[in-house]
Amino acid sequence: MRSYTHIAGGIIFTMLIMYILNIPVTAFYIFLAGTAAVIPDLLDYILSEKHNRETHNIWVLVVLLGLSLVNQIFIIVTAAYFSHLVLDLMTSHGVRLLYPFRKTRFVCMGEKYRIKTGTSREKALFFFLVILVVGGVLMNYQVFSLIDTATATQPTTMADNNTTNGSNAKTYINVQVQVDEGMSNKNISIKNSQNESNIIVKEINQ
Repeated sequence: MRSYTHIAGGIIFTMLIMYILNIPVTAFYIFLAGTAAVIPDLLDYILSEKHNRETHNIWVLVVLLGLSLVNQIFIIVTAAYFSHLVLDLMTSHGVRLLYPFRKTRFVCMGEKYRIKTGTSREKALFFFLVILVVGGVLMNYQVFSLIDTATATQPTTMADNNTTNGSNAKTYINVQVQVDEGMSNKNISIKNSQNESNIIVKEINQ
């Protein structure tokens, strides 16, 4: 696969892992994922002067998985590296996953469906991955933020409405009072729920 395909694949797969593990998607992590996705090819060119995929094996993946337990950054690197292996497994060249113990090249699809590097089939895959990356970025920075904001403000709004309705509520009580002519003052107790109010009825001289 070309570098640009690995970059797109590394970013979208890493974003998926970050979403599953509840890791915040930042611009730095996206950049790191894109960079880590092409490191295996760069190391192979430097170490062997050929693209023999000497670093395309599960042993490197195991080491990265161990480092992921120590530092969160290695989770990003591991996800991008894993995506690189998966994409190369889809090619006609394959990957020597057990190198240096075995030099067998592994592939994940039948010969008819394998992707040759630089062909129109790889370009179609690249554009598909780009669409996923763009959609993932938009979903992360816009749609998810709107959902979180709406969820956070809804209980507050409901509580405010309940408080407002409670403060504006009025209770009308009809009271019938019968007072003897010989008594000038009369104490009356009125209970409304748990609140008690005292009302004094005084004689009014016409």
